[in-house]
Amino acid sequence: MYFRNPRLRTRIAALVAGLLTALGSAFVVASPASAATTVSRENYKSVSTGGFTNTTSSDGCRSTSTAASAGTSSQGDGGSTMYYSSSTYDRCTAQSYSVHGSGPTQVFTFNHTSVHAIATVPLSDGTRIYLDLTWHGTGTAERDATATRDVQPGQFVAHTAAHVTLQDAVVTGTLSLDDAYIAATKVSSLAVTIGKP
Repeated sequence: MYFRNPRLRTRIAALVAGLLTALGSAFVVASPASAATTVSRENYKSVSTGGFTNTTSSDGCRSTSTAASAGTSSQGDGGSTMYYSSSTYDRCTAQSYSVHGSGPTQVFTFNHTSVHAIATVPLSDGTRIYLDLTWHGTGTAERDATATRDVQPGQFVAHTAAHVTLQDAVVTGTLSLDDAYIAATKVSSLAVTIGKP
C-alpha cells in the first residue's frame, strides 16, 4: 500500500509491530500444559493518541521536550490511560531535568476523528499534573493491515491480523502539542495449542 505521508507510514509500522509482538508474547506464554487441544480467539479494538512539542528559551540555553498520549487498553478491557513526560536541558549550565508518569483517565471518548481525554497523572518527582486534552483529526486518514502466522509443529499454531487507521491531529487543551496523531486499531487472533498425550 502506498502512503502519502511517510511519518504516518512509520507510525503505522511501529504500532503494528508493537501489537504483534505483544500478542506473540502472550501466546508463547500459553504453552501446552494439558493433554487437550485448546483454541483461543481474541477480537478487540483500541484507540491511541500522542503528540509532542520541543521548545527553546529566548536566550537559546534551555531546550524542553514535552509529550503526552492517551489510549484504551490493547486488550480491549475498557480501561484507558494517560501518559506524560517532560525533559529539559540547559546547555549553558549543563543541567538537565526530566519527569514522567501515567495514570487512568477520568474521561476518554472517541468520536469518529476526535479523542477527548482527562486525567490527573502522578509524576516521578512526586507531583501531579492535570491534563484535559482533545485530539482533532486533520487531513486524510492512512490505513494499513498486516497478518502473521506462527507455527511450532505439533505444539502451536497462531494467526493474527491487525488493521490500523492513523490520522494527523491538532491538540487543544491544557497542553500545546505538535506532531500529534490519532490511531484506531482492530485486531483478530486465533491460537491453537496442541496438548501432548
